[in-house]
Amino acid sequence: MDDLRRAPLFAGLTETQLGKLGGIARPVDLAAGASVFLQGDHADAFYLLVEGAVKVAKTFRDGRSATIRYVRPGETFGESVLFNETYPSSTETLEPSRLCRFDTGEFRRLILTEPELALLIIAAMARLLVILNQRVEELLLPVPARLARYLLELCSEQATPSQCRLAVARHELAARLGTIPETLSRTMHRFVAGGLIAVHGNAIEVLNLATLERLAQQQGAATQAHRLAVAQLPPSKRTSTA
Repeated sequence: MDDLRRAPLFAGLTETQLGKLGGIARPVDLAAGASVFLQGDHADAFYLLVEGAVKVAKTFRDGRSATIRYVRPGETFGESVLFNETYPSSTETLEPSRLCRFDTGEFRRLILTEPELALLIIAAMARLLVILNQRVEELLLPVPARLARYLLELCSEQATPSQCRLAVARHELAARLGTIPETLSRTMHRFVAGGLIAVHGNAIEVLNLATLERLAQQQGAATQAHRLAVAQLPPSKRTSTA
């Protein structure tokens, strides 16, 4: 009950409603590196992360993969199973994790008696759509802009404007940014050489916040301008310019 009560998604529920929800929650303990579900698996449950960390990733037809989000304690994931027959993405624990599993069938039956739960799930899906839209926008930007945005967001989340600590390994960060570790490493080195940041292990010190902010904004504007310029060219010249 306490785990459900602390989850933001269920914060507005009454004790009676929490009790009914707790009646269908099943605890799951997983080691680091365990798969919760795989993309394309039959969808039979969604989850609440109680402790630990979980990565949600999408694999594309060409074999590439991109990290969609990192799930934090108190957040749910896999909610789309209420509307789909298969999981649209894969999930993996990044450290030992404790979850609450909600069977799809049991949850649907509970919704019939507690319609407020349906509204909460719709709200969760709406927030997920915002995250997905942001990820699509980020993937259209050059890697330096993606990295600049990520560092700025991380500093904001950790409430330290001039310093942040990377919470994931470099290869995980590369996947989060939709690139490869080698490209991420080169971009980091350019940031250091340009005096934007200093790197001390997993700690990142922002040395030039204004330039980092401009990089995140101007790179996006430059990319959009490039696409518009290419669109104005004759079709025969677009491929060589793009």
